[in-house]
Amino acid sequence: MNNKNADPRRNRLLEMLPQGEYERLLPMLEQVALRPGEVLVEPHKKPRYVYFPVDGTLSLYYPMDHGLSSEIALIGNDGMHSIASVLGGSTLPYLAMVESGGTAFRLEEKALKQELDRPGSLGHILLLYAQALFIQMAQISVCGRQHSLRQQLCLHLLLMHDRMLSDKFRLTQQAIAHMLGVRRESVTKASGELRDAGVIGYTRGHITVNDRPGLEGRCCECYGVLKLEFGRLLG
Repeated sequence: MNNKNADPRRNRLLEMLPQGEYERLLPMLEQVALRPGEVLVEPHKKPRYVYFPVDGTLSLYYPMDHGLSSEIALIGNDGMHSIASVLGGSTLPYLAMVESGGTAFRLEEKALKQELDRPGSLGHILLLYAQALFIQMAQISVCGRQHSLRQQLCLHLLLMHDRMLSDKFRLTQQAIAHMLGVRRESVTKASGELRDAGVIGYTRGHITVNDRPGLEGRCCECYGVLKLEFGRLLG
């Protein structure tokens, strides 16, 4: 749900900025609603804006020739999109789409580049985030090759839960299947096991995390790796 009076510093990267830099950036930040399924940036397209979510999530997908796709990264209030604007490549070969609706603050890309040219902490903070994001991409790839679908689902739900401001968020089984690159029937079975165990609730496209420790206990070691690395890099 869009918050008309959202606090930009609920985004971890903006929160990390020294007060003076934050106050300089604040007038250039525009609050926007993130709507589920909304495509923010097409593959290989240069974005006009960069986005700092506060209570919604974005997914990066690699579209395949046969029409399917697979999620390679999840971005929430821990990060921003697109990191290519920071690293100098301008574009990415990935689709950026809103996964769970909420609120974000966007900044014109040209304004970001002007800020990066000035002395300050912003560039260093965003480079730390770039490293954390690359680790997430690699770990998601490892998880998809080595672990069960239920473990992959638990990992994704934990990452979503970490990045939302609520135990309940909108996420359809079709969206999960799209993220994991599997059939919806497989997701229905895996999510049903978690629901029957009382770990999650699922009604009308909304998931509720009922037992966070139980969800962590059913996940693989990938979540621990990501939690450790994001904490080490971003505090």
